[in-house]
Amino acid sequence: MPQVRRRKRVTLSEVFNALSLALFEKWARHLVHSFELDTLLQKAGMTCHPVIYASRVLFVTMLILLLITSPAMFAITLIPVHLVIKVILLVLAIIAPTITFTIGLLYPNIKASTRKIMVDNELPFFMAYVSTMVRGGVSVDRVIERVAQLKIFKYLREEAQRIVLHIRFFGEDPLSAIEKVVKNHPSSRFRDLMLGYTTTLRTGGDVLHYLEIRTQELFAARMNEIKSLTEKMGSFLEIYIVLGVITSITLFVFFAVSGALAMAGSQAGGSASVLKLSALRGTQNLVTPTLYNFLVLPLLGIMVLAMAHSAQPKSSIIRYEPYLTLLVVSPFALVTFIIVLSVTGGIRIFSGEFGIKEVKALIIAISAALLMLSIPPWITYERQAKDTKGIIKSTADFLRDLSEVRKTGLSPEKCIITLSERDYRNLNTVVKRAGAALATGIGLESALRTALKGIKEWFVITIFRFLTDSITVGGGSPEIIDALARFTQNLAESEEEMRKRLRAYVALPYFGAIMLAAAPLVILWLLVASAKSLEPNALAPLIFILSGGALINNYIMGIVAGKVSRMNVAAGFKHAVFMTLITTITTMLTLKFLGI
Repeated sequence: MPQVRRRKRVTLSEVFNALSLALFEKWARHLVHSFELDTLLQKAGMTCHPVIYASRVLFVTMLILLLITSPAMFAITLIPVHLVIKVILLVLAIIAPTITFTIGLLYPNIKASTRKIMVDNELPFFMAYVSTMVRGGVSVDRVIERVAQLKIFKYLREEAQRIVLHIRFFGEDPLSAIEKVVKNHPSSRFRDLMLGYTTTLRTGGDVLHYLEIRTQELFAARMNEIKSLTEKMGSFLEIYIVLGVITSITLFVFFAVSGALAMAGSQAGGSASVLKLSALRGTQNLVTPTLYNFLVLPLLGIMVLAMAHSAQPKSSIIRYEPYLTLLVVSPFALVTFIIVLSVTGGIRIFSGEFGIKEVKALIIAISAALLMLSIPPWITYERQAKDTKGIIKSTADFLRDLSEVRKTGLSPEKCIITLSERDYRNLNTVVKRAGAALATGIGLESALRTALKGIKEWFVITIFRFLTDSITVGGGSPEIIDALARFTQNLAESEEEMRKRLRAYVALPYFGAIMLAAAPLVILWLLVASAKSLEPNALAPLIFILSGGALINNYIMGIVAGKVSRMNVAAGFKHAVFMTLITTITTMLTLKFLGI
């Protein structure tokens, strides 16, 4: 019976590519030549053909023109709408296709930049691994095949997979495959390192010496980067304090004066039309401080958070538990706000009453909600941090002892069983689990994999992966384990140095929080004291805008302080709690001292 030949299913992506090429192939080729898209796509590691990519960009831009620009222009010319709406539609009609086209052309650059940063971040650990394995007699091409399967590397695993692809599918020799992959690589460090290795191997040089020297250079460069990183983090925080506190206090003087004068004018008497105009001006004068406190300053804090995150080294292991806790407690924070507002008598604001008493109740309710929102994630994060505190240094101590015991002639498995009786602080659980598993006859790789379950520290997982491979593949000689211990010690020292430098900047936000909470209220008190006809209750909206804004922005400042000091947003919940308490207490004490 003749076999029926199945028709190949055409995917939506293939149809999209075919339409793009049919409509824009000629223009796409000019675009590729003008912007050198072929080189950019290679640097980005994108496998798409440059002409197809350019055709896609043009096709998507045309769709935006048809779906957004054309209806907007039709509405502007034929539909009678307000002038403001016409301006908005015109801006949308121009910006939408422009942004689409620009993002399409910039995307390969963004991908290439990300590829460079992430590869540079993993490169010292990759070189430590390669040096350890080569010292054990394993060739670099075999090490690359091993790296292509390791989950501890994310971006360098992709680079290794590209090299393996050239070897297995295109039949190239390992050196040629390495040179082709790194030829247009955006990371100059990775490119120079791998090209130096191929040159050393072809000229008959000492490959192990070359790898060890370059590894030491990478760790020295990493130490310099840590120093510059701490200075950069300090600069971010100083700029944030200057803009968020010093500039804000200057603006608050203007807000308080203009708001108080407007409120005074509304109470000064006169005709009904004058009173109405003064009240309207007073309301309008509250718009600017409201936008500044509840929009501009929070956006500034989020921007500083984003800059700090982009500048800091990334880890492939992200702890989601504090953020999941944050989501769980969010409804309880809302309930807490309503309950506290009711208990303190602030619920009357919903019936139109808004005096000093209601402002105090609202501040206390917001503070209670923020505390409810932050304390559980803080506890979750600190519990995790406590389990991993000093664990990298303990790992270095364990490896150093393992090297010494290995010199006695015991097998690596026996050495680990012997060391499981010693104290390695936070690493005790891992070592004891590994020793117990090995004592029952389980293999080394399975024993260490079982022992590392629940460990969230990427460095520790990486180092134990190195140890496993150095034993199972490289033989696990004392020299190899000793070299691994040195690398781990360098890691521990570099991380500790960075944390010590960053802790010095944590005090700045606390001084800023006190100034931001107290200064605006002092300014208002001076105005109240100088204007005898001005009732404090008339200033209640302005007091809430200044004090409530200070509370929200000091909370964000605490998150920024945690991110800068410990390189983790979740660490900021601790500082956010203290900032909230300091701001609330300062606000209440200042109001009581001023007699408001």
